[in-house]
Amino acid sequence: MNRYPTSTPRAIIAIAAAALTAATLGLAVILPATMDSVNPDARALAAGKAVAPAPLEVAIHPARIEVIGVREPEVASSRDKENRPAGDVQG
Repeated sequence: MNRYPTSTPRAIIAIAAAALTAATLGLAVILPATMDSVNPDARALAAGKAVAPAPLEVAIHPARIEVIGVREPEVASSRDKENRPAGDVQG
């Protein structure tokens, strides 16, 4: 049986795949984690300067909502005596 010779060596492709995987993880996970690391004093200083927005007064009209529910006296699904299984028969 004749084997088909590949034009690109597999070792080079494997090394390139490993390098691209490491670069992707570095850019997506490691770099943002290191950029966010700020000393705690700077965060406390920024939190101390933050000003809460003034509350807004809102009028709701009508101020009271009444919900009335009515239930039909008949149940939609009920078993007739003819369709009930016998008490002593196990199925």
